[in-house]
Amino acid sequence: MSGRRILAKIQHLSAHLLDPGLCLGCAHDLKPGQYFCSTCITELKIINNPCWLCGLENQTSGNYCAACLHRPPGWQKLVAPLNYQGLARDLLLQLKFAESLHLANSLVSSVIHRFQPSKPAPEVLLPVPLHRNRLLGRGYNQALEIARTLSYLLDLPVDTQALCRIRDTDSQSGLSASQRQKNIRNAFVYQPAKPWSHVAVVDDIITTGSTAGEITKTLHRGGVQCVEIWGLARVSK
Repeated sequence: MSGRRILAKIQHLSAHLLDPGLCLGCAHDLKPGQYFCSTCITELKIINNPCWLCGLENQTSGNYCAACLHRPPGWQKLVAPLNYQGLARDLLLQLKFAESLHLANSLVSSVIHRFQPSKPAPEVLLPVPLHRNRLLGRGYNQALEIARTLSYLLDLPVDTQALCRIRDTDSQSGLSASQRQKNIRNAFVYQPAKPWSHVAVVDDIITTGSTAGEITKTLHRGGVQCVEIWGLARVSK
């Protein structure tokens, strides 16, 4: 077993040990290896028949919704299994702001089947970086915690150095789509130690896609041919 796999396993087991053995939705007792009871797992609303490009529910019989066929985004695929509402929203806010890092392991493990069909698989996972000021204030990057669990379960490496945030942007919360695009413009640089051709950018929540779009432009300029956007939840329009 490689050193990377050993480290990933240690991190995964550490997160698992922090899980209380109780349902994360209602605190009922669970069997080993479970994170949600049968009732609460249904409260995690999985997006049905998602469009492969925007992640929203697709009303067509094909892989892509009408909107994406008309105006496709810059990336090549988007995976975000959960609808950002109810229990999923509550848990992701705890992960993002309340240092509940074990929730990354719990949520990813519960929806890992949605990431497994990606063929060919990306070469590497790139967590959306925080600016150093935001990282110092929060103490952790929730996107990295999610990427670590994905790395262990899918046996994919994580590169935390290739993609960097060079501008300390304002929070995207509460901004319109156009304001988000302006706020995030030129906020990232891509300087990989080795060239990547096919990557998955990992985040917690996909809202308007402004951050994903800006990162995709940066990666394409840097020579990446295929960019997938992986998140845990998608905000419905």
